[in-house]
Amino acid sequence: MQTSGVKRGAGLSVVLAVVMSLLAACGDSTATSTGSASTANTGAGLTKVVATTTQLNDFVKNVGGNRVEVTSIIKPNVDAHEYEPTAEDSKAIAAALVVFKNGLNLEEWLDKTIQNSGTKATVVDTSAGVKIRKAEGAEADNFKEGDPHIWFSTENARKMVDNIAAGLAKADPAGATTYQSNATRYKAEIEAMAKTVRAEIEAIPPANRKLVTNHDAFGYFIEEFGLTFVGSVVPSLDSTAEPSAKEIQDLINRIKEQKVKAIFTESSINPKLAEQISKEAGVKIFSNLYGDSLGEAGSDGETYLKMMLANAKNISAALK
Repeated sequence: MQTSGVKRGAGLSVVLAVVMSLLAACGDSTATSTGSASTANTGAGLTKVVATTTQLNDFVKNVGGNRVEVTSIIKPNVDAHEYEPTAEDSKAIAAALVVFKNGLNLEEWLDKTIQNSGTKATVVDTSAGVKIRKAEGAEADNFKEGDPHIWFSTENARKMVDNIAAGLAKADPAGATTYQSNATRYKAEIEAMAKTVRAEIEAIPPANRKLVTNHDAFGYFIEEFGLTFVGSVVPSLDSTAEPSAKEIQDLINRIKEQKVKAIFTESSINPKLAEQISKEAGVKIFSNLYGDSLGEAGSDGETYLKMMLANAKNISAALK
């Protein structure tokens, strides 16, 4: 009987040991989960951030990977210059840990929206340290900080990516190595894209490398890849500006004098006025460039890399 009692006692000890072990393991798992969440600001362990533009949204996704949950304020094919924020935008900003902005007065509405949201988010100006084209003439008053279309320079795009990586690392130190690694990879992809874009533009006969666009959004692209800017339908860095009758006629005259082969409009802007000018100037019109916004999912302009390549291919095809 004693022997039997000893066996039952030994069995109970084993069971208790197993139970204690399982409880300890559960405790470790809970601690690990809590520790992971502490590096971000959501229970799911993702750092909530806001990107004001579609380009920044794409940049942040590439750098942040699966450590971030990013909300884009401006949606695909929406003109950044005439955007008006919504109540949903304020909610997204209020819940964010970081807000990434383009800067250079592209988002005139942002400061007020941030203030109204009551957010404590850090605001990262991704234009910090980029090379800025100065606005000229009447534009100098409206764009004192310079041309805001900085993403059309691939050098600037890489700097913006660095700024995003730094901003994410500050918000989520545990992910710093991941952000830096992702940024390095993505910048290499941007460099490779730039080489392809250059080859597309260089395939255009030099005499034909003349660009007329819907508004003056492509200055950085033109400078980097060796095109000549003849003019724009809306002679402004702001797509909402209205050209005078004289400005329209002057553009028609330049198109004829310089034997420009085509006018390009943007997917996010109404091409009606450009179509009228193309008829009077006797040139073709192509409504296939991505300017202030990326395209819808599944389109040629759904990502920054695809958008730049699509623009180059469309320009090259029309001007050859």
